[in-house]
Amino acid sequence: MDVSYRGEEGFAAAVVLGFPDMEVIEVKTARGAAPVPYMPGFLGFREMRFLAALFWRLAARASVYMVNGHGAFHPEGLGAASHFGVAFDVPSIGVCLSPLSFEGGSVAGDRILIANGIEVGGVLRTRGGGRLFVSAGHRMSPERALEIVNGCMRGHRLPEPLFLADLYSKRTMEG
Repeated sequence: MDVSYRGEEGFAAAVVLGFPDMEVIEVKTARGAAPVPYMPGFLGFREMRFLAALFWRLAARASVYMVNGHGAFHPEGLGAASHFGVAFDVPSIGVCLSPLSFEGGSVAGDRILIANGIEVGGVLRTRGGGRLFVSAGHRMSPERALEIVNGCMRGHRLPEPLFLADLYSKRTMEG
């Protein structure tokens, strides 16, 4: 699931894929006004309107939901991916291109840590030398989150589900 923005209007997409073949099963999109302005650390509140609409429109139920946003790697331990997972009581994973900066949160090599050194995710190296910051959302271990995201890499900067969701969200924005 991914949400793109033009000003205060959001354009969201959910893509359900088979695993491990990455065959597209279903695509849904949604658009509308963002309910709150962007504020670092509060992305879940801005995007939940769109993520919820997508969840209810999907005929297929995924075994795990990958969200473009953080999971437990968040000042409150509840990034957009965790927020979504808790709201619908589904396994979720947060995937971002950049880490949050907050007291107690750190990236140590390929490990993502929160207060007291608790590991909540890891860093995956992507083609071209990029990095993905993967953190467990809801009902998900850090190790399993990394394993799933790594299994979804298909030569893009993002894992295939998020690559396609980003593509469809931007197509929705274009009209």
